[in-house]
Amino acid sequence: MVKDRNYRHSIQIDRDKCIGCSHCMRVCSTQAIRIVEGFASISPERCVDCGECYRVCPQRAIYAKDDGLASVHDNACRIALVPSVFIGQFPSEYSATQVLKAVKAVGFDEVFEVEQAVDFMKEAYRAMEQKDHLRPLISSYCPAVVRLIQVQYPSLTHHIMLLKAPHDIAALYLRLAKEKEGLDSGKIFIYYVTPCAAKIVAARAPVGESVSPIDGTINMTEMYNRASRILWGEKNPGLHKTTANMSPDSVNWSLSGTEKHYFTGRSLAIDGMENVIEFLEKLESGHIADIDFLEMRACDQGCAGGILCPGNRFLTVERLEQRQKKLQRLKERDHDRVDNPLMAYSETLHSLSGVEPVYPRDGLLLDDDMEKALVKLQRIKKLLTYFPGFDCGACGAPSCRSLAEDIVKGRASISHCVFVQRVMEKNYKLSPDQAFIVIEKIWGKDRLNKYNDSNANDA
Repeated sequence: MVKDRNYRHSIQIDRDKCIGCSHCMRVCSTQAIRIVEGFASISPERCVDCGECYRVCPQRAIYAKDDGLASVHDNACRIALVPSVFIGQFPSEYSATQVLKAVKAVGFDEVFEVEQAVDFMKEAYRAMEQKDHLRPLISSYCPAVVRLIQVQYPSLTHHIMLLKAPHDIAALYLRLAKEKEGLDSGKIFIYYVTPCAAKIVAARAPVGESVSPIDGTINMTEMYNRASRILWGEKNPGLHKTTANMSPDSVNWSLSGTEKHYFTGRSLAIDGMENVIEFLEKLESGHIADIDFLEMRACDQGCAGGILCPGNRFLTVERLEQRQKKLQRLKERDHDRVDNPLMAYSETLHSLSGVEPVYPRDGLLLDDDMEKALVKLQRIKKLLTYFPGFDCGACGAPSCRSLAEDIVKGRASISHCVFVQRVMEKNYKLSPDQAFIVIEKIWGKDRLNKYNDSNANDA
């Protein structure tokens, strides 16, 4: 079953900067990128907003589109949702309290740390464990992984945990608390400071939810730059009092390997897109079994490796671990008392924390009609017998298989393959001029100007 084909994305391409180098096409995990007329083009049904293309683009032509600080309303209660990983971007000399105050000074009425919702998440995990579920349950925390499963591993979609992410829970709590204070719900605007492109999409168009409790997203790098200028202007860093308003281990929830500890049984943590894909391949094929829970993160080290994090991910992990130890000492000082205001709304939040079932996307769907899809599948197999299998990318697609799929979908022709072109020219089925036109259609008209006769003679 496939639902909702209106796919929203954060990852965008600036054609004014793109040179069609194909770096992005080669690293795309879902083969969502093609080179068309000299520019990279993203197929919305396949893209999962993992940001791997963003990392490798030498021209900075790929960017993550967020709402930005300019979208923050002036005539409302403005609340910034800040993940702990943002605090980990700053040197340890700055306390979490200082960083959060700096964010508030950027232009917010209130700042709330997302990981205060983790105490609730632990309760929700314990409740979920007691229910009868397919095993393994797959964490819904990383939206890029959820979308990857929808696109490439549709048979595993029913293994995804139907639970809102911590940033959603935190936003729901804030709305409940502010409304209880008598504030008009229409005057509450919540902005999430995001470490990655996938969470920009998840915050605005979450899978399994019709409406998001979050109003806008802000690129973490943009917020870091603004908050840094405020912090650097302070004369006495590190003199702010720190209070323990959440469990010490909550600050590390976004890091790889933390979430799995709250599920009993055999639980594994996998990070990095290539590792996630390799594991899901084995899981779907039945080569891995007897696992109760899977924590999967598209980025290395979890959210510390997010594409919008300005700092070094290893230093970020170290700082968060240091902060955890500090919070643990505070908790022991206060005789294990943690004053987390969110937990007063625990019962209400439990009733709001579920999501609708997750369905496959049609990223690999050849046709809505099953009979026609089977015919196209047979045609793909036949086309592959003509292609060399080099996956050279000269056709503007990442692999021979991708080109075959594009052909049966009417997006390309067999002459896109440069090796087939040579055979067609040899057999007088394609003229050199026609072959040249095909190459220009893929790589752009100006791309081959450097190979004119005068330049060839000079060489």
